[in-house]
Amino acid sequence: MTATSHEPDQGLPLSSRQEWCWEWERCYDELYPKAVSLDCSTTLRMRGALDVGALRDALAEVALRHDALRLRLLDTGTPIEQMVRPRQALRPEPFPLETMDLGDALRRRELHEILLDLTTRPFEVTDWLSRATLLRLAADDHVLLTSFHHLVFDEPSHQVYLRDLADLYNRRVAAPVADGGRTPFSYVDFVRTENTPRARLDTASRMAGWADRLRAHGSGDLLPGRADGFLPLQHHYESVPLDLSAEESRRLLRAARAERVSLYALLAAALARTLGGFYGRERLILSTPSHGRVRPETRSALGLFSNMIQVPVDLGQSPPSGLFRQVDGVLRDASAVVDLPFGRLAEAVLGRQGDAAFYRHALAHAELRLYGVTGWIVDRREHEIPMHGLRTSLAPYYQDFSRLTYATPQSSLAAAATLSVSLTMEAGGLTGALRYETTYHGRRTAEALANGFRGRLTDLARVGARRP
Repeated sequence: MTATSHEPDQGLPLSSRQEWCWEWERCYDELYPKAVSLDCSTTLRMRGALDVGALRDALAEVALRHDALRLRLLDTGTPIEQMVRPRQALRPEPFPLETMDLGDALRRRELHEILLDLTTRPFEVTDWLSRATLLRLAADDHVLLTSFHHLVFDEPSHQVYLRDLADLYNRRVAAPVADGGRTPFSYVDFVRTENTPRARLDTASRMAGWADRLRAHGSGDLLPGRADGFLPLQHHYESVPLDLSAEESRRLLRAARAERVSLYALLAAALARTLGGFYGRERLILSTPSHGRVRPETRSALGLFSNMIQVPVDLGQSPPSGLFRQVDGVLRDASAVVDLPFGRLAEAVLGRQGDAAFYRHALAHAELRLYGVTGWIVDRREHEIPMHGLRTSLAPYYQDFSRLTYATPQSSLAAAATLSVSLTMEAGGLTGALRYETTYHGRRTAEALANGFRGRLTDLARVGARRP
């Protein structure tokens, strides 16, 4: 990769990873060029004597170093739900830093409410996909809110962004530190490389094979719901808790090591077996997000590298050990196709009807996420950011997705979005829930699935207890 280019490109396509986020974007009820705030926000609390000028300069240099933060979509005047794939261009200048003195506002409202309002503002996507606001709470107390549209930012980007911001700020207010000659990774060059004729031919070939595999596993065949046929969802969700003790979790890890598979493979096999038994299926597909940073240079880059991964599972008559190894192998296969553009893959498997958009789980029957252990998902950790003369911390906020309403017909209205299992390794134990869409699935179905999955994990933990 070459250094960051500052020349605007009026015809840059979406990257392979931006495809899935754009499809997701099109599902919501906002007209282009205003688009809903599918954002990745960082709220950095800074207590002490802040040098606002140095912070402004540091933020600008971060944007000049990482060209993903200067991308914008091109305006065609087409409503967002009808625009299948936009083009994007690179701005030569960094995005500005806005300032707000909260003063009396904090006496009337909680800081969290103010942050919530700011983070759910729609992006003017043909103007900026990044924005920053410095909130002054007091002379020695500030919050830097930086919001990035998901089209140009992912979870691993947070650590890169905060590290670079702190480093560049410290150089301006403390003794200069040598950069070490690190050449910035160019997201624009990354997109261009993906779209060379040779790369596109290779992608098309691999996508055809993966699409055939997904079709063979029933991608697009919905799991039965409350009624026969298509049932429009209201996107109202409830959950059933799924918690394991620290001892059970240790035993599961021991069982995974004994089988020489990852913990995710063990959990995926157990969930697939539970769903297959309940719905009478021998083949099904799970989905999960992958951080997608498969090349070393992308680990120090800002941009959207994550993608939705499909895990096709054959249940058949496989004994448990055989199923674990099969799923572990499928995970490796899925990792090898993390660069396949999600929108084009969904078109190849499901087709496109009218102005339909593909939700991010469109190709699977259920979702399984695992946090807190080594794996595909990189989750953000709250930690202190070393900035000279300041005490810093990440101020928590929670986005209110209830403010977003769905607009376009979706090919995935009753697919994996209706069933999702999320587990986190926390304090030595697995904790989480099975989340279900209440229009499509009833409470009894959700509880039966959760209890079945929990029972299989308990059995696996007993097996793990007998392992050396």
